[in-house]
Amino acid sequence: MRNIDQYAYISGLKDQSFQWRIRWGGTALLACICSRSLISFAMIFVIMSSITIFKAGIYRADYIRLMIIPLCFLFLSVIGIIVNIDRLPSPPDCVFLWEIGNYCLFISENGLSLACRLICKSLSAASCFYFIILTTPFREMLCFLHGLRCPPILITLAMLIYQFIFLLMEMAVVKMKSQLCRGGYRNIKGFARSFAMLWGSVFIQSYLKSEWVYKSMQTRGYDGQIPLTSENICPDKKEIVQLLLFFLLMVIPNWF
Repeated sequence: MRNIDQYAYISGLKDQSFQWRIRWGGTALLACICSRSLISFAMIFVIMSSITIFKAGIYRADYIRLMIIPLCFLFLSVIGIIVNIDRLPSPPDCVFLWEIGNYCLFISENGLSLACRLICKSLSAASCFYFIILTTPFREMLCFLHGLRCPPILITLAMLIYQFIFLLMEMAVVKMKSQLCRGGYRNIKGFARSFAMLWGSVFIQSYLKSEWVYKSMQTRGYDGQIPLTSENICPDKKEIVQLLLFFLLMVIPNWF
């Protein structure tokens, strides 16, 4: 998580305005949502991943590790789509069939096609999100939301939650290292006991620290809203044409 935040500040695209980065990433994401063609998904994934790695300067190994995260969730989802259970007789488009009494466990061509489309669409959407996340600091994203007239309470909550994520991670890492030094994870019983103690302690301390942070914010004039600069998020005519052309180029394969 902290590496993602660091990448956003040292990105090779930091000289470009954050409005430009979010607009182009959002346009690619919209094209991904509106598309149904595997060619469109492949084009979006290759373009956004290439810009993120070669232009923004993200290490390939780190980018691949980040891509593994959505792949893990996709694997669990795809199993439920590919593998089906039904009464006999089995559907005609089965590619694998296992009969269990009056029921059958099968994999169909339709399920495989749907799973392949889901994986490609999810990975291309993830590449769009990573382009925005790895090149745009979180505060600039909030400024963009502020320019979209997003409710201030949502922006404030997002900022506070984001800050407390790092607070929780730091406390958890320190305590886990302490437990490892004391042999807390040597066996299953020790693992369960240490893990429960870790998160119980982290929860209590995070609650106390949140109170201290809130009081310190109040002493500095916090009135329920975090001040953000108002930025012009509307693109000029030239960029609007470029965004439309890029969107049409990404969705053209759906018409063939």
